[in-house]
Amino acid sequence: MLIDIRNPLAPAGTAPLAPGSGLGLVGLTERVRLASGQLDHRNAEGEFRLQARLPWPA
Repeated sequence: MLIDIRNPLAPAGTAPLAPGSGLGLVGLTERVRLASGQLDHRNAEGEFRLQARLPWPA
């Protein structure tokens, strides 16, 4: 199963929309790895992209 999430990046120099934003990637990575999956994240073309690959049937 592939989960693909994309969000537009905030303009440079702006504050996060919520306190603590962007701090959940470590926990997400741990949980995906516990399920024998893989998590990738990156900034590309003006958006934040997160992809999780899990060994579950779709």
